[in-house]
Amino acid sequence: MIIPMWVRIAGWLAIIAYAVGGGVYLDRVLGWRCTVYPACLAMGLALLALVIRGASVAGRYLAVYGRGPEGRPLSRLVREGPYSCMRHPMHFFLAFFPEALALIAGSPAGALITGPSAAILTMVLAATLDELESIDRFGEEYLEYRRRVPAFNPSPSCLAKALLHMPPRHSRSSRSGRGGGEAAGQQSESTR
Repeated sequence: MIIPMWVRIAGWLAIIAYAVGGGVYLDRVLGWRCTVYPACLAMGLALLALVIRGASVAGRYLAVYGRGPEGRPLSRLVREGPYSCMRHPMHFFLAFFPEALALIAGSPAGALITGPSAAILTMVLAATLDELESIDRFGEEYLEYRRRVPAFNPSPSCLAKALLHMPPRHSRSSRSGRGGGEAAGQQSESTR
């Protein structure tokens, strides 16, 4: 079951509209306002920077290590970097994007109610829809990976892998035309 890109984009836009628009609406209904907007803005921008960094690192690992021998993207199960300790690091970080936008918008209800519920919704969708897609794509190999690695892992060591270790643009094995693998992951770790 491959989910079309337009469905993914529409889903993201709906989640963002809910988190920010719903938060601003609730602020008006409840009479809430951000009394210290510079603090809300600073927290929102800091969270946005973490979201962008974590999602970028996860995306780079997919691009570098997800190509199989034939060079097709996402044709190899990635287990390197943040994928060694959580199955959905990109979704984990992107789940906080609506929360960051709600803080930037200065919406207390967005920061306290709709933003966190949007993050939970994003993680639930990732843990269900993407799991089905990954099982279809990788079969038993993914099921074994799922038994060993949690969907989300906010431990400091795992977050460090997702925020501090950007892989090279190309693994040695992807440049030579061979599929990735543990050797490619180990090689890139030793060159950092």
